[in-house]
Amino acid sequence: MMNLPPEIIQTIFLELCLPETISLLREDPRLLVTQVCSQWRAIAISMHTLWANIRIPTHLPLPHDQVRTWISRSAQSPLSVEFYGPFDYHTPPSDILEVIISAIWRCASLKLCVEELALERLLTLPSGTLRNLRHLSIKYTPSHRHRLILPRTTTFQQCPQLRRMTLAREGGGIDPAGFNLPWQQLTHLDMGSYLLYDYECLNILHQCTALQECSGFTLPSRDLQRVRAFSTRPLIVLPSLHTLRLALGDIEDHSIYFFRALRLPLLHSLRILRSLPHEMLPMFQHLLSETIRHLDLAWATADLPAALGLVPNLETLKLYDTRLKVLRALGGGTVVPRLITLELNDEVDSRDLFDMLEARAAAARADSGVTMFNHVSAIYSGHRGVDTARLAALRAAGVQLVLIKGYETPSSYRT
Repeated sequence: MMNLPPEIIQTIFLELCLPETISLLREDPRLLVTQVCSQWRAIAISMHTLWANIRIPTHLPLPHDQVRTWISRSAQSPLSVEFYGPFDYHTPPSDILEVIISAIWRCASLKLCVEELALERLLTLPSGTLRNLRHLSIKYTPSHRHRLILPRTTTFQQCPQLRRMTLAREGGGIDPAGFNLPWQQLTHLDMGSYLLYDYECLNILHQCTALQECSGFTLPSRDLQRVRAFSTRPLIVLPSLHTLRLALGDIEDHSIYFFRALRLPLLHSLRILRSLPHEMLPMFQHLLSETIRHLDLAWATADLPAALGLVPNLETLKLYDTRLKVLRALGGGTVVPRLITLELNDEVDSRDLFDMLEARAAAARADSGVTMFNHVSAIYSGHRGVDTARLAALRAAGVQLVLIKGYETPSSYRT
């Protein structure tokens, strides 16, 4: 190792000190390599990008001089700063926060896990301070369990490179209007477990014209006038959105206004984490089209096979509530004929699963427009065994079949 060229040693250091393994504790691999010998120390300190990833625990003591050292060694490299800690500890020491603020103009990625005092301090920064920011993540923990109404800030207005935004909350929420974000330039928006009323979500999406990926959690509003107002406004067209993940709260009759307001012509991947009643399926039908390749659904209704008929080019399907009618439709190849990956996260009878796969194989042999699955994973009923001969035959046919044993009690999915 001592005879290796410096370029090789630098490559090893970069692999060893990946951002996800770095912390500002004693076990930091960057600290370890500087303690091996003078040559390694000199090489490591000269690698400015090696020190640009700064993770600051909010639940452990940390000298602010150490943070200054990290920032100094990073020279002019773009910084990636993350405050992290358990749920009960989200208040970084003020001296460390001020050290970060002194170099915050170099931040390309800023991930905050803070309480309101630290958040309000950051929101007092003048416009243009975060001009190099590309990714902003805020996990806010309020000291009181209520939504925090922030003063309208201009901190994020002049962030010409900001493209990714993550908002999350623990035990409370933030009024998104208070951030005054440049929504129109965001390409990736993740609201995580952040609770938004449906009209708030639509107001944000209306401004995100460049959005490519979006995740969110919506609740129906009891303010019907605000929700119905979207039926008289122009449709919200997101021409670049290819991935949408929605975790829905209680579905109300007027929720249809939320879905009717959206037009997503290039939607490629759709995930809906909500078990929908039978009569609500029409709300989603206009979101299902030939452009969708990946579908992740937590609902099961009698009309699910009909819904799958609207996505003929589907390649990946994940289901969390599998009924026998759905298995038979998949086996016949009449719906989603191009499907190659199937994941069933609900308990099924292995006999019904094998029947479906064998029927699908027969349909693929008879019709070149039907493809056989390449990969299937399923949870099978634990009270029944598995026919190993049929399993071996399917695997010999090229199906990567992963079976996970479920509960010992009989499944009721057949109803």
